[in-house]
Amino acid sequence: MRLLKFSGIIVILIGVIILAIHFFTQPDSNTLLAVAAIVMIVGLALHIVVRKSL
Repeated sequence: MRLLKFSGIIVILIGVIILAIHFFTQPDSNTLLAVAAIVMIVGLALHIVVRKSL
C-alpha cells in the first residue's frame, strides 16, 4: 500500500531519468524526449488518481 501511494512520483522520476539520458547522450532523434513526455504525463495522471482514491 505504501509503494502504491508513491507510484506516480516513481514513474515521474523515471521520466526525469530518461530526460537526463537524452541530455548526456545527445542522440539524433527526439524519440527519448517523446517517451519521457509520455512517461511523465502518465506518472502525473497516476499520481492524481492514486491520491484521490486514498
